[in-house]
Amino acid sequence: MTYKRKVAVLSLVIVVLSAIYILSLVLDPENRKGAAFAWLDSSLLILADGVEIYGPGGRIALKRRNDAWFYQAGRSDYQPNENTAFDQSLLEFPVKQERVRDLFALLAKREVYPVRASSPEGIEKLKVTEEYASRIIVRGGAGLPLLDLLIGSPDALGRDVHLRRTGWNQIYSAEDNFSFFTESMPRSWYDLRLFPQIATGSVQQVEISHTDMGSYILRRGGGRWIIPGKENASVDTVRVESWLRLILEAEGDDFGLYAPEEIEGTISIWFGDGTNRTIQVGPIDEDKNRRASISGSSFFYVFSERTFFAFFRSDSYFFD
Repeated sequence: MTYKRKVAVLSLVIVVLSAIYILSLVLDPENRKGAAFAWLDSSLLILADGVEIYGPGGRIALKRRNDAWFYQAGRSDYQPNENTAFDQSLLEFPVKQERVRDLFALLAKREVYPVRASSPEGIEKLKVTEEYASRIIVRGGAGLPLLDLLIGSPDALGRDVHLRRTGWNQIYSAEDNFSFFTESMPRSWYDLRLFPQIATGSVQQVEISHTDMGSYILRRGGGRWIIPGKENASVDTVRVESWLRLILEAEGDDFGLYAPEEIEGTISIWFGDGTNRTIQVGPIDEDKNRRASISGSSFFYVFSERTFFAFFRSDSYFFD
């Protein structure tokens, strides 16, 4: 590592430590009673590069890379069976960026949190401990914790929860907007969209191929859709546009670990800018699902049989 690089890294660490120190003074337990505060100062959000959430569903780990957030999972979580040999390196799947922003907005929102207890006995009684409580950890810089927040169970009415920052004695209560994150499953974080936001009007041609139905083409021309070779047939434009919207807005049911080994169906889409994308879907597996790959994407997807049938229609489906 060069000298300038070392200086830059050390400078960043100093900034992070200074921010945490200042924050600890501002939010000192003796200064918090009756005052509005945020669990995570908004000025520290720029430093956040990791989030760990521990709840009833297990551990969720998020990592920021190139200003985008990803879910991190071990390959063992995605082994098809115990005899499949995968290494244990981390996989990264895209997550819904707005969901991460919603989490940070909740943590950085200034609120008046009533104090409910401030003793070790109270901590044990309300079970706001590392052993019993859910937990949200936000990390920044060299893995330093910017926030380590413990969230107790909802009250009898399910409205409020008890909150305690690790290292604080004070236990606060707040409206339970936290369980939405701590009780979520990994899939609720995944961004499983096959395509970015694409308007149906940009699609010029689609080729559909299926091992049982054969192949045909839908082509836009003269303000309507045609199927080459069957120009005299009347194609229902509304039905085509609705089907296209289904394809372009589709989401997988889960991420897969590998591409389909065989291809049973293919949908190739050409856009007005000359680019194209292709969906390739494999045969049904023992779990009644299908695996798919998308050209231009390094991710693989799992589809239900219902989605598969919605994708692959015979040409007669589009006739008036």
